Amino acid sequence: MNDESFWSHLWREIAASTALMLAFWGALGGATNALTTRMALREALRHVLLGGLIAAGMGSFSIVIVADWLGLPGGALAPGGAVGSAAYLVGVFGAAFIELILARLRRVGKDDADA
Repeated sequence: MNDESFWSHLWREIAASTALMLAFWGALGGATNALTTRMALREALRHVLLGGLIAAGMGSFSIVIVADWLGLPGGALAPGGAVGSAAYLVGVFGAAFIELILARLRRVGKDDADA
């Protein structure tokens, strides 16, 4: 195997990776969140990174959660673009959802410590 075929094969595999595709759409969702809320550059980069990581980490499961959240019929899971759209929505709302859960957990922990 020569170097050229190795690198071309590697780039083809990376481009075909579902996890990277989901991370890309999630990162775009995080960027949308950052742009619409007008946050500082450091926070914006954090949201882009979190959007990509959350969407890639959830994988194809994100479409199931988004379909249930939006009340979509079971047939809505099949279209090919739906997974990218779900990853995008996870990227937009994922960081805020995790921050909300962590804030509630901290509040419960603080209430338990005060009792």
